Amino acid sequence: MNLLDFYDEEPKYYDEILELTENKITEISRQLQTYLNNRKATIRAICSDFEDTHSLSCINSIHKWDVELNLRILEYTSYLKKNIGPNEDIKLKFLYLVEMAKSSPKSLEAKLFKNFLRNKIRLWQILHILSGLEIHGRPQLLKLVIKTLNRFCHDEKELNEIIPDFFKQIKLNYQQLDREYERLCIAKDKDHIKLKKRKVMVRE
Repeated sequence: MNLLDFYDEEPKYYDEILELTENKITEISRQLQTYLNNRKATIRAICSDFEDTHSLSCINSIHKWDVELNLRILEYTSYLKKNIGPNEDIKLKFLYLVEMAKSSPKSLEAKLFKNFLRNKIRLWQILHILSGLEIHGRPQLLKLVIKTLNRFCHDEKELNEIIPDFFKQIKLNYQQLDREYERLCIAKDKDHIKLKKRKVMVRE
């Protein structure tokens, strides 16, 4: 089933939502493509100036997804902060929420949980879409995308019943990509500062 069809469904519990990712091979392929796209964007960001030279339509498209991404992340983190304590086992809590949604599907708590799962799937969609756009010219957005995927893969390695080991490994890849991007951005900023100083000295 296509993820876009998700909103026509009424998920009863978390396992049903996992099934909407179609199958293991498709999900791994999609996640790998997202990672490779973001790695490519990171390389392009480091090798070029942080200036947006895209067409207006491309800029507007990226901006649209950027806005929705931030709103969805806020909803995601707000739900987790409200419902899962900092030292609480996320997997055990989700098992409780699953059982609650099955036993009391009309309750407010079940409704909020289902909305959270819908939001979570939508976030995966947005992150995948953004990875295919030219976000290398938007360093803050690229940084947010990488950090969000790092967080998502951390949660997914605990929650995903289909391919937890895959998410554990790809989380390590995103951690490494995040560190590389931070180091390279710092180095590039230093080069820009040196270049500006030279230009000032030449003008003087």
